[in-house]
Amino acid sequence: MAKIGGGCPGQNTAFLKDFKTNIVPCPRCGHEVEFFADERKVKCPRCKANIFRVNPQVIKYDNGKLTFSGTDKSCLDWCGGCLNKKDYQDIEENNKRIEAKKEDLKRLITSISPEDEGIIDFFIEAFKKSINSPKLIDDRILDSLSENDPGLFVKVRNYYLDFLNS
Repeated sequence: MAKIGGGCPGQNTAFLKDFKTNIVPCPRCGHEVEFFADERKVKCPRCKANIFRVNPQVIKYDNGKLTFSGTDKSCLDWCGGCLNKKDYQDIEENNKRIEAKKEDLKRLITSISPEDEGIIDFFIEAFKKSINSPKLIDDRILDSLSENDPGLFVKVRNYYLDFLNS
């Protein structure tokens, strides 16, 4: 991990251009957690779970192929000097976990019949919403689908169970 002489320019408010915040649900308890633009890891104030801010993914499905783009690199990817070692390692481990989840999503999507495009769309959107969840698809998303669209839920569940058992 390289260090910048004289400190991290990202920690100097003269260099900060974006004071926007993002709000994401905690994957453990569902409590809304706020991230500032320069934060990558925060603790849920309710259950104290670590939550990671992940740059939005552009996921494209075309001709049976799933691609990911839009994952901009940040200074943490080449420096991390502004973080303590534990936080930096946590973020690195989370990045590896997300890469593994992307590969799992690709395998899941290839197992779905191309005629079931609505199911493919569901899994892509559910993946985006489940990015902080330890599971590929957060159980709450499946629970909501079972209540709102039982017919689609049965198809989704069958594909998902087949994938998990493969």
